[in-house]
This record gives sequence, structure tokens and C-alpha cells, in this order.
Amino acid sequence: MGKPTGFLEYGRELPRRRPVPVRLRDWREVYEPFPAQSANEQGARCMDCGVPFCHEGCPLGNLIPEWNDLVYRDNWSTAIERLQA
Repeated sequence: MGKPTGFLEYGRELPRRRPVPVRLRDWREVYEPFPAQSANEQGARCMDCGVPFCHEGCPLGNLIPEWNDLVYRDNWSTAIERLQA
């Protein structure tokens, strides 16, 4: 899962929020689009911890570690299939 040293190599990065005055005028996403390269790096941070609290904490029951690995490997089509399964 991910890159074994990814957690040490890449810092945590969050998508930027759109400014509130702009968001008040539409119903679009709160966050700016996250660049694919940034998503790949964040997917590399998955530590394969053995007890994935991220998976347990997901209200949708998504397999977060598996999804992170697919994003890290730039396999977006399978990643979206996993989310929609």
C-alpha cells in the first residue's frame, strides 16, 4: 500500500478552499480541484498500518487503504470503481 517511505517523504497537503464570498454565490464544491500529482503524493503517505482506522472511520465503508494505493499508482479508473462499488 502506498510507498513505504511516503509518510516521511511527503508532508500532509489538503485541497485549498474556495473563498467564502465566492461560495455564497453558487452551489459548487467547497474545495478547489486537487491536482493529480498532489493526490498521488498523498496516496503514497498510506502507511499500511495493519489496523486502518481510516477505513473504520469512513461512514460509507470505503476501503481507504486500497483506494489510496490505487491513486498512488495512478489507476484512477479502478479507484473510482472501488468508490462506487
